[in-house]
Order: sequence, then C-alpha cells, then structure tokens
Amino acid sequence: MTQQIPTAPRAGVMAWLRLMRLPTVFTALANVLCGFFVSSSERNPAVIITQPWFWLLLLASAGLYLGGMVLNDVFDAALDAKERPERPIPSGAISKANAAIFGTLLMGGGVAAAWFAGQSAQSGFASVNIAIILAATVLLYDSILKNTIIAPLGMGACRFLNILLGASCSGSLSTVFSNPQLAIATALAVYVIGVTWFARHEAGNSSQNGLRTGLAIAVAGIGINIWTAARAPTSAGQGAIIALALIAANVSFRSLRAIKLNQPRFLQKNVGFMLLNIIFMDAAMTFAMTGSSRLATIVVILVIPATLMKRFIPLS
Repeated sequence: MTQQIPTAPRAGVMAWLRLMRLPTVFTALANVLCGFFVSSSERNPAVIITQPWFWLLLLASAGLYLGGMVLNDVFDAALDAKERPERPIPSGAISKANAAIFGTLLMGGGVAAAWFAGQSAQSGFASVNIAIILAATVLLYDSILKNTIIAPLGMGACRFLNILLGASCSGSLSTVFSNPQLAIATALAVYVIGVTWFARHEAGNSSQNGLRTGLAIAVAGIGINIWTAARAPTSAGQGAIIALALIAANVSFRSLRAIKLNQPRFLQKNVGFMLLNIIFMDAAMTFAMTGSSRLATIVVILVIPATLMKRFIPLS
C-alpha cells in the first residue's frame, strides 16, 4: 500500500488579502491621485481616465505598496511566529517561500508598470526611476531600517516618493520635483514619520511621551499642508484649510484619547485611523491646488472601500 505524503493546505484568498493588508493600499492610491492631479493641467475626469499612464501609475503604486507589505511579513516571519502567530506566514496558511515570490512579483510588476506609464505619456524615464528608488527604499525599510531609530524616516521617504510617482508623467525629474507636489510630498512624509513614531510606541506599557511626540509630528505634517493650501492658486485654498484643520483636530482628539487609555488595542486602532486620514488630506490638497471638487471627490471616495475592507481584513 502506497503511503500518502501529506501536503500543506492551500492558502485561501482571505489569507493572501490579509498578507497584503489590502485596505491600506487605498491610502497609497490616494497619494498617486493627488500627485497626478496637482501636477497636471487637465481638470476633466472624463479626459483623465482615457489616459493610459493614469491607470499605469495607479497599478505601479499598488504593486510596490502591496509587494512591500508582503515582503515585510517575509522578513518578520521569525518575529511574528513569537508575537503574532495568527499572521498568514507563521500560522502556516502561506509559506514563507511563496510569500517571497509573490511579494517580489508584485514589486517587479510595479516597476514595470511605471516604465510603461512613462513610455505611454512620452515623459521619459522619470516614472521608472522614481519607482526603482521607491522599491529600493521599501526593501531597505523592510529588511534593515524597520528595527532602527530611523525607521520613521524610511517610511516617510516611501510616502514622499509615492506622491512624486503620481506626478512623474508631468515631465522631467526637475519638473516632477517641483511645487506644488514637492510641498505636498514633504507634508505627507512628515505626517507619516509621526504616525510611524506613534506606531512604534503602540505596544503595552507604551511611553506616553513617545506617543505624544508622534502625534505632534503628524500634526506638524498637516500644518505644512495648511501652509501650502494658504498659497494655493485657486480660491479653493480656504476651503481646504478648513478641511485640514478639522482633520488635525479629529486626529488629535482621537489620538489623545487613545494615549490616555494607553492600551495596545486602542493605540493600534488609532494608528489605522491616522492612516485612513491620509486619503482626506490628499483630497483636501487636490481641491486646494486644482479647485476641482470632482477631482477631490475621486480621491476621497477611496475611503469607502478602505473602510469596508478593514472590517474583514486587519490593517496590521
């Protein structure tokens, strides 16, 4: 009688979605939309959606972001086995080797999509150059920087580059690295540095001073956006300032309440809330710089799938 060799169970779709932390990708797509809209002279959504490089840049960002999320778990497999055994890799739902292959394919696909975007827009190699730098930064963060004191800077750099990826079909690198997208990218980088610093202190017995420092940095990032919106070329700048001030107030109120409770589950939930507010910030800056409520709506509507999905797929 032939002995059957047991095989590992096949991973279900939900396991792969959890591995990618799918709901958070919409914050990355919001970055690209904002960068694209503020760097383009086109204000008609019906025209924009006919431009293939618009979709290719979204695909590039999604591939790089989701690939980074997957590879993050690959590098953290040993640690997660001790601290988060329910994650797809340590639980055995997905093998480490398959996750590594999947993450690499996602990131490679993101870089390829950026190359095709630049060729389609006839804008040269700015898109693929930024995508390569972004991919390298993501890998550096996942493998080395994450456990160092400069981890928040690495994460901020990733978001900075993601905004510029959205603007990368607007011309040469010198054009891409110019205002308003440069100022918006800087503001987002500062905000994400603050959120990442806050997240580093979300475990039990968190340092309240560390949490407050993270919150202060995040609010400073929103402040840079307010400063930029005040100099917007459209009358929509004032409306954007009000929206950004409300975002800052809401983030501050929710974060201070979580800090006062100082319990991991409340702090972790607050980090997810801070991340989702990136979508609202990008929408506000799109409105400020373009004066188009339709373009701003396209950005802000991303919060709907992100909010719905996070009910079933954890953000962390």
